[in-house]
Amino acid sequence: MQLERNLSIIMVVFSSFFLVMSLQVENRTGNIISAGTWPAGLMILMLILSVVLLVRAFKTKNIQNIQESKDDVPEDDDEKLVFPKKFFFLFAVLAVYTFILGYVGFIIATVLGIFTMALLFGMRSYIRALLTGILATAGSIVLFPILLNLPFPRGTGIFYAFSLLFY
Repeated sequence: MQLERNLSIIMVVFSSFFLVMSLQVENRTGNIISAGTWPAGLMILMLILSVVLLVRAFKTKNIQNIQESKDDVPEDDDEKLVFPKKFFFLFAVLAVYTFILGYVGFIIATVLGIFTMALLFGMRSYIRALLTGILATAGSIVLFPILLNLPFPRGTGIFYAFSLLFY
């Protein structure tokens, strides 16, 4: 519970700082949607969710304090990561994803990365995990390179030619 409180306080400070920074981005186009719109929207969402987590953490603490005063039985309140190995595997997957992104391009790297993370976090079916990776990648490609005209890494060699088929 202390971990949740500390994490939510850090996230409130982080999102508040970057919300202010994103609102200071200059709008050179004159449109409503500018370079700072996406970061500002994400930081607003992050700020709201962090405040919700903070409120829940304090409510949970109050409920536990009331129950402890009724029971008068001290409990071991050690907070540990439930699956610490998964955290390190996730970090390794993200590091490998970042490393191969420039070589194999966004499409292949993202499909493999999401497939691996889906299996890592408990998705049992390989077909569902692969389908999740393909659909998430397709949605990202439609939104960013096609609709918003933002470039994604294409990769080198045959991967570059493969990415030209999609965006």
